[in-house]
Amino acid sequence: MDKTLSKYTDESLNLRSFYLRFLKKIWILPVAALIGAVIAGGIYYLATDVFGPARKYEAQAKFHLTYSDDAYICNEDGNRVLDWYNGYTWTNFIFDDNDLVIEIAKALKEEGVDTADKHLNLSDVEAIDITPERLEDLQAAGIDITGDEELVSLKGEIPSNARFLLVTIRDTDKEFVEKITDAFVASLEKYPSFNKMQAFDRIVCLSKGDVYLEKADNKMGVAMTVGAIVAAVLAFFAILLYDAVDEAVYVPEDLERRYGLPVLGTVFCGEDIDELFKGELAALYNKYVSDKDNIVFVSSDSVKDASFSGKDLEALKHTLGSEYESSLSKIKAVSVSDIVASGGAVLAVPYGTRNAAMTEHVISLLKKHECPVLGVIFTRADLKFIKRYYGVK
Repeated sequence: MDKTLSKYTDESLNLRSFYLRFLKKIWILPVAALIGAVIAGGIYYLATDVFGPARKYEAQAKFHLTYSDDAYICNEDGNRVLDWYNGYTWTNFIFDDNDLVIEIAKALKEEGVDTADKHLNLSDVEAIDITPERLEDLQAAGIDITGDEELVSLKGEIPSNARFLLVTIRDTDKEFVEKITDAFVASLEKYPSFNKMQAFDRIVCLSKGDVYLEKADNKMGVAMTVGAIVAAVLAFFAILLYDAVDEAVYVPEDLERRYGLPVLGTVFCGEDIDELFKGELAALYNKYVSDKDNIVFVSSDSVKDASFSGKDLEALKHTLGSEYESSLSKIKAVSVSDIVASGGAVLAVPYGTRNAAMTEHVISLLKKHECPVLGVIFTRADLKFIKRYYGVK
């Protein structure tokens, strides 16, 4: 074989052939997308619902604030403005006021709630200035600030202006949220009386909402969409990779480029016959084979017996018709193991069969027997595919 020819392992992908065959497999993409969506959705469900953190209950209370003169400072323009009473201040400083926490704990104890297993502080205890006396007061109130329990979430927001405060309380225990909300409202309304900064004249609760399960940040749809897209893309590249290493031949030109032998024509599977391809086959058969004697016909996949060679030869006879019966009757179908020296050989290579290495072996074996390969018949081809490839209607 000509050493300058491309080995089938080094061939570039025939994109037209690939895309036409890919259309037959395109159903794989929606199936892969569906599987990917189910897997991604399942993982998201397990990560968020089954093994994820427990959902919390939430309650909100709205307060009206009346500030004292001590809460104001003069800015550079000489105007009186509030001294940093924003949402961050409430959440991270005022709600961590030890006196307020103790008041809440007392109110909870009056309602029969044991606060020993609850954290009422939101921020890190080590970051709060707690004196030994304050520590004793907190512990006396039944608050264990040295535990590792999850903190009760207390969040303050100033939604419109500094005179209105929206407090949000979250915890996994619904009953506890109800009771701490009541205790918090009562304690915060008392807060002006024991606030050391004396920043407030009055705090009044305007409204208190019902306890409800907080809305989950449900991104199941996003997870399933991403899973579907990723699975479809992976499926496409898997098909592309599979085709890139596919050694089968699907069009005569690829067969000719690979082995450097003339392709005499195409014989289709079943009873299919196309007059265009029949005419091409007849003309090339007359040129390369009809005047030769002692011809053998061997199919590249007829390794141990001549059954495949015999069937392909019968298909060739069916395609060329009765006018070639006399010429074709002189051709003998043989198996690969029966190859011997003869006047020439016609090699049949089947469409879509992955036997490139054996085909090369057969060609090499024919040369060793000094049996010239007169031409190649492309057999068992798909008529619809071949027509689409060449754009024949």
